[in-house]
Amino acid sequence: MSRAKGEDQFNRKRLRYSYLSVIVSIGLVLFVLGVMMTLLYQARTLTNELKENFTFTLFLQPETTVAQREALESTWAMAPEVRQILYISKEDAAAKFQAELGEDFVDFLDYNPLSDALDLKLNADFVTPEVLSDLKTRLMKEVIVEDMVYDRDLISAIHKNIGRITSAMLAAAFVLLLVSMALINSSIRLAIYARRFSIKTMQLVGATKNFIHRPFLRQGLRLGLMGGIFAAVLLAILFQVIRQFYPELATSLPWTLWAMEVLAMTTVGLILTASSTAFAVRRYLALKTNQLYE
Repeated sequence: MSRAKGEDQFNRKRLRYSYLSVIVSIGLVLFVLGVMMTLLYQARTLTNELKENFTFTLFLQPETTVAQREALESTWAMAPEVRQILYISKEDAAAKFQAELGEDFVDFLDYNPLSDALDLKLNADFVTPEVLSDLKTRLMKEVIVEDMVYDRDLISAIHKNIGRITSAMLAAAFVLLLVSMALINSSIRLAIYARRFSIKTMQLVGATKNFIHRPFLRQGLRLGLMGGIFAAVLLAILFQVIRQFYPELATSLPWTLWAMEVLAMTTVGLILTASSTAFAVRRYLALKTNQLYE
């Protein structure tokens, strides 16, 4: 009697250790997935900031009146592409140019050769070679616009490279998700393996498949939830360390981002543990009794 009780306690203890290892495994996998999501978000944020800092200069016709310029500004300020419009007078442009050259070229030429201009900053989604080409065509139809200047080659190169980097990171995230599914599935199957005899016993005494699945499914969901909580704690520690030692990154690592990533990680964990549990239980239900010892 005492021997049977001792074996039962040993099995329970081993099962608890098995569940703990499953929780840690799920948590670490989800944490790595959260880090990848953070990197993708940071890459997108930095890309948008880079695009929105580009300046597109409209040079105005010399005979442009203040009323015409203000009308143009009002019209294009409401365009979805435009984030900001800044007027640069030819006097301000000359003063800036003189400061850079270190010489007064206006006195030397006896006139100011520069033109009044409008500096446009666009929303990131519209900073692509195709959209900019169309935008330039539309702007050049304005009567008072003489020319539109921007570094077309640089924007094309950045757009192409950003596309490649984003595709590579998405591919890495997809591979990581597949690896995560495999690791979580393996961990759950090991945990279910320790209770394979209980599954077969319930089946032999007449329990339905749904009745057998139910407690294991609840256990799998609990493991997934606890793994998600463990991953959330690790990710919160990472966020706090980065925000403390690199304050300049604090604005790009808001706690709302952490909350969304935790929700995504936990959802992935619950789905994977539930599906892995269902498949593992179904597998052991399909085995014959003598196959359980193999």
